[in-house]
Amino acid sequence: MPKRGLPIVKHWIRSWVGNLSLSCRRAVHLQSEAMDHSLAWRQRLGLWLHLRLCRWCRRYGAQLRFIRETSRAPAKANRNAFAPHARLSPEARERLHRRLTEAQKADDQ
Repeated sequence: MPKRGLPIVKHWIRSWVGNLSLSCRRAVHLQSEAMDHSLAWRQRLGLWLHLRLCRWCRRYGAQLRFIRETSRAPAKANRNAFAPHARLSPEARERLHRRLTEAQKADDQ
């Protein structure tokens, strides 16, 4: 009798772990979802397992976190990225306006 019970347990473990294994596509989706709201424990566990095995998804997650942190940086830091004197002269603005108008007219034709 114990011999018969062991395959059932092995089958149950395989099916449970199999349900936790994710494709890269699903892992990417879950990483994005995890930024917006908390995941169910089973999703977190599956994602955690996948990220332990897949370096490409780990890299993607790092890129997502970088983009999120960069986009949430205060606007003040972005304003200081450029020198205050780095403005277009009136002549340069006029040239730019003229070129954009010409390009728009060419696209319309």
